[in-house]
Amino acid sequence: MYHPANHTHANMLFRIAISLALLFILSACSNEGEQSSGGRTSRNLIRVDLNLYTPGTIPMGIGEPNNIADDVAREWEALNPGMRIRYQQTVNPGTSEGEWLKTQLIGGVAPEIITQNAEVTWMDVDKGWYVPLDDYLEQPNPYIPGNERWIDSFTNQALVNAKRAPDGKLYCVPIDIVETGLFYNKTLLNSMGIMKLPETWAEMLEVFQTIQQESNITPFTADLNLASDWGKDILFEMLYHDILPHMDLIESSPEAQEYLGHYLEPREAGFLFSKGFFTSRDPRWRLMNEMLFEWRQYWARELKNSDPIRMFLTQRLAMYWSGSWFIRRMATDPYVNFEWGIMYIPKLTQETTKYASGTEATVIGGAAIQLHITNSALIKENLEACVDFLMWLSAPQNIERLASESLVYIPNIKGAEIDDRLEPFNEIFERRYCAIKWLESFDGEYKTYWRRMLDFYLEGGMTLDEYLIAIEGNFERWVESHLERGWDFSEMDVAWEERKDILLRELDPVR
Repeated sequence: MYHPANHTHANMLFRIAISLALLFILSACSNEGEQSSGGRTSRNLIRVDLNLYTPGTIPMGIGEPNNIADDVAREWEALNPGMRIRYQQTVNPGTSEGEWLKTQLIGGVAPEIITQNAEVTWMDVDKGWYVPLDDYLEQPNPYIPGNERWIDSFTNQALVNAKRAPDGKLYCVPIDIVETGLFYNKTLLNSMGIMKLPETWAEMLEVFQTIQQESNITPFTADLNLASDWGKDILFEMLYHDILPHMDLIESSPEAQEYLGHYLEPREAGFLFSKGFFTSRDPRWRLMNEMLFEWRQYWARELKNSDPIRMFLTQRLAMYWSGSWFIRRMATDPYVNFEWGIMYIPKLTQETTKYASGTEATVIGGAAIQLHITNSALIKENLEACVDFLMWLSAPQNIERLASESLVYIPNIKGAEIDDRLEPFNEIFERRYCAIKWLESFDGEYKTYWRRMLDFYLEGGMTLDEYLIAIEGNFERWVESHLERGWDFSEMDVAWEERKDILLRELDPVR
């Protein structure tokens, strides 16, 4: 017979059993950390997350698994007797907030070397989770003959310096770059009489209209939400290009100017919002969202569950916006039986809007594998060894092998050869970087809310005015949360007073 007391007792025993199991696991982890295989102590073990270069990874799900990183590790171990490298990718729980990694960092048990976008790191540099690398980058890399400063070995030093956090320190080493482009089916376009690639935004929309009217082919799409994410950032720069020098109230460091130009930090975006920009009073902001909605009408009808790769490979998609990683698929898939090429988003001209400057669309890619050293290296007292391994990874003979095997990213190290098939992306990368990465500038619930409202708007669930009102409230809460956490607008106030007469003319006083 069931009795509540028995049920309570059983639950208690279950909880005790779980607790004992957890204690056993933690003890085992602790023992492994103190004494790993072969008698090596935790100080001699470096755990490394190399993202897609990790041995066993199959980029794009095609071809042989990567294994060069294992060779690179064993060669370094031979040069450093007693040390051991263990590859350990960080866990992605399917969200964008990095809960697993943050939990590991709080506990001081994260891998010593991780791959993470610098902008994500910036939000947490005040917590002591990441090691600044500035002093090490001024030292010679012993694995590059003749090198006197490690930072001088990077092909694009402006890109490296662009990854400095708002506190001015550099917490990562970008060993390679990634860029995006429009893969187009030349065979398909020619069959519809489209013999010339569009050079302007207006021409691109005309091509899309032709495709829609004459066939059942989808004109354009990208991976999941990336078109509305990347697209928003690129449209923003083309619409604000002429006034960005005035809006950039905190100038980028001279070392990063060549790459960044007038990049808006999250703080700058928040300050400008408080003055009326990025609201319904801002005609460029309104137009950007109108254009994004118009563009959306040519994308795949159902985005979240569409398979754009399959659509492109089976010739049901004319243009596919993807990254350099897609080259591996196009170069190795035996079922690709059509002529294809790579172009970029065409420029916006005054044929479309008076706000267009006619300049080339900026790039949206940038640093790919951005290696950080975490607080685990400080706790385990193996920081110097971790830095040495990063230097080894970034030597041209090693990054070249990693990149050539994966055929996904372009080495950012002088002397490392680039695979010819990646050259179109290297040429695209010569353009200037975008003016802001909007969604990456936001954090936590504010990013999630904006993403949800943007999807709802683009799918016709709300009007433009309703959408603008919704995200303005989100902007306001985001700014307030950061002001409470220490954002200081005083420096920008000074610059604003000097430029406000110019900038305020750009806002609509009626709205």
